[in-house]
Amino acid sequence: MTGVTDLRPEQTDAPEEPAFNHTGSLAVAVLVGLALGITARIGATALLVAIAAVQAVLALAWVYGTGLRGRRGALVIAGLAAAGADVFVSLWPHSRLGPLLAVFALAVPVLFVHQLLRGAARTKVVESLGAIALVVLAEAALPALLQLRHEFARISGSGGTAGTVVSGVVTVVSGALVIGYLVDLLVPAPRFDPAVPRGLFAVLASTGLGGSLGYVLLQSHRLVELQGGRGAFLGAALGALVSLLAVGAAFVEHAVARPPAGQPRTGVPRLRPLLGVLVPVAVLAPVAFLLTLAIRV
Repeated sequence: MTGVTDLRPEQTDAPEEPAFNHTGSLAVAVLVGLALGITARIGATALLVAIAAVQAVLALAWVYGTGLRGRRGALVIAGLAAAGADVFVSLWPHSRLGPLLAVFALAVPVLFVHQLLRGAARTKVVESLGAIALVVLAEAALPALLQLRHEFARISGSGGTAGTVVSGVVTVVSGALVIGYLVDLLVPAPRFDPAVPRGLFAVLASTGLGGSLGYVLLQSHRLVELQGGRGAFLGAALGALVSLLAVGAAFVEHAVARPPAGQPRTGVPRLRPLLGVLVPVAVLAPVAFLLTLAIRV
């Protein structure tokens, strides 16, 4: 009888899903950069369509990729925030980012009403509220790229110049993300956290490439507003900022894929590579708008 216990089948854990997919995020960065950069040169309407498409993918990736509570309501709120921001920027192009404040103001009471409507399923309220607030911020922030195009079209009197500026900014941001993920695929060191494969070398590489692209794309003879080293400085600043935001998004991916002991995994793993690109690009859009206008001649 003593051998019976020895013959029991060993308990084997299911294979652990990978928490990170840098290759997937790299591919997403290339696609997003191409979509926004090309449409920025075509015209304001084309850029608006591309922004709306990115907003839709961002909402789906965040809501289902993180597996947050109150998914259906979160999708509705994110869609309303995206539509409102797009409409405000299109109808009042000379008001800069002022109209976007109305989106945030209206979203605050809607967020609390949504939590009340969850009823018996109202669990992890603070987690759900914070996650939906972040996606609202990202959805409303992305149209700042369209507003940047409006501003430079008004300043320079040329839609071509405005498209060149926005396309250059988008290329800098997406290029910085691509080189950052590429470096972390090879040498993710020194790490910010042992459990998250994102390193300082990637941030430095993103900063360097951002400055180089800014010099080449934004500091040309056609863009007199960004001469005198301004284009290179803008590119380096955007490269550093977007890489740090991508590191923050990596911690979100890790928290979702590796929850504390006793808590189930949530979210769709295939959507997580989108988070490390779409969230940083969207959140950085107003910063790019302010930096570009602040340092121009």
